[in-house]
Amino acid sequence: STPVWKTGGLDQGVDTKSFQVYGFTIEVHAGGRRVWPPSFKRFVKQKLDNGELTVGDVMKKCRVSQSLIYKWRADVRRASSRKTEIREERMFSEVIIDESDPSSSEPELADQIILRSSTLEISLPVGYPVSDLIQVAAAIGGHA
Repeated sequence: STPVWKTGGLDQGVDTKSFQVYGFTIEVHAGGRRVWPPSFKRFVKQKLDNGELTVGDVMKKCRVSQSLIYKWRADVRRASSRKTEIREERMFSEVIIDESDPSSSEPELADQIILRSSTLEISLPVGYPVSDLIQVAAAIGGHA
């Protein structure tokens, strides 16, 4: 079956046309450039990975090159790996200040930094570099 073309109205001064393929609306801008939405690329990758579609099927139905289909697959992989990396970077640590003797008017300077998890305790010198301290806290968080 061939794509069904529709002509859209003026959208922000650009005359757009569109067509339907695999249930997705693909916009075609004034110069003939087709805009393939990320959701469409994810759909195609999933169907290719599951064996429900072949690269040849997609090439014929969408009238695109094989290299563009492989680019879509790479784009989807890259986008999902970026989301995973962002999730893995987020970390929270609890900071507890020991105020066991609140009657003392002069603050004491700590001579060590103590990092604790449910299974581990590490003491570090006060001058320990902050960037390294963050890495140690992240490592402890992964073992808690």
